[in-house]
Amino acid sequence: MADLADPGYWDTAILRAAGRLLMLAAFDDRPGHGYDIARRLTGICGDWCTPSPAMIYPAIRELEAAGLIACETRWQGARERRVCSLTVEGREALRVGVTAWARFLPAMAGVLAEHGAALAAGTPCTGDDTPCGG
Repeated sequence: MADLADPGYWDTAILRAAGRLLMLAAFDDRPGHGYDIARRLTGICGDWCTPSPAMIYPAIRELEAAGLIACETRWQGARERRVCSLTVEGREALRVGVTAWARFLPAMAGVLAEHGAALAAGTPCTGDDTPCGG
């Protein structure tokens, strides 16, 4: 079983769950190549995530195979790049994903509000003396 007390476990789980939506959103902003998308995702995530080529390029291939992005080869200066853009199907997937996350995030915000500060302070979050999560 995974070590649920390891912060890395949660970072990876969250990135897996949100990564495709973040990529679709980045492609919706404007077309881009892998390195460009990685930079945009870093900008979106701040210090929370730094996408690696090992994450970006397989995801691009997956999104392209699913018809959610379309890629073409372009020359930028002396470099050949595969520049991808969101398709109509990709924009629909983004809409559906945003709707799903919009339904989920209020529940998560409630959990964080109830348990986050109390757990950080080591105090109970309920009316009795039971610590949060205990």
